[in-house]
Amino acid sequence: MKTVMRRLEAGTEENRVQFREGFEAFAARHELMDWEGWFSPYDEETYNLVLQNIGPDDIVIEIGAGDLRLALQLAERARRVYAVEVNPLLVGAALQAVGFALPRNLWVICANALDIPFPADITVAVLLMRHCQHFRRYVDKLRAAGCQRLLTNARWRSGVESIDLTRPGVPFGEVSEGWYACRCGAVGHVGPSTVPFDKLRTGRGEQADTPPVEVIDCPACRPV
Repeated sequence: MKTVMRRLEAGTEENRVQFREGFEAFAARHELMDWEGWFSPYDEETYNLVLQNIGPDDIVIEIGAGDLRLALQLAERARRVYAVEVNPLLVGAALQAVGFALPRNLWVICANALDIPFPADITVAVLLMRHCQHFRRYVDKLRAAGCQRLLTNARWRSGVESIDLTRPGVPFGEVSEGWYACRCGAVGHVGPSTVPFDKLRTGRGEQADTPPVEVIDCPACRPV
């Protein structure tokens, strides 16, 4: 596996296909807004924050699997991994680098995660996408599929948080004070702040002693 990882790392710059002709039209066709469809792998610290939350009985879906470097590591820990990536050039190059080392429990799906039905057996989802523009749609699909947890950096833009998808959210009107994180992907604070934002969520994935309240209808959800 180390040899495969070296191949993937060596191809990082070549796989930044967002700079190739035709990508803009491709992104528009697949609703990839801003930098959402850009390939840019994360550091090992971020990947390790995800991996430490995966157990041998987990069935994982990774949304935006990129060049599969995290999916391959997930497959070493989980029972099964569904790696979903919309970019065919990126998937093709990754599979060529992996070759016959492709694990049997890693199922690679080249498709738009917004369009395909999520498997009913998934227990954990991974969404490493700081510029995610479709957070609510992904969460709604995961909850409908019965997924229990979501590991993501999409809301706080750093670290990795674990969201319990089985818990109902709190109406925003019931939050009198403190930090909140919404199912739409927005975060914010109500009332005077006693915990600075950088202490609430750091690049190491640390949290304040009092976690943010999970809400379902924050001001960002409402039409302007």
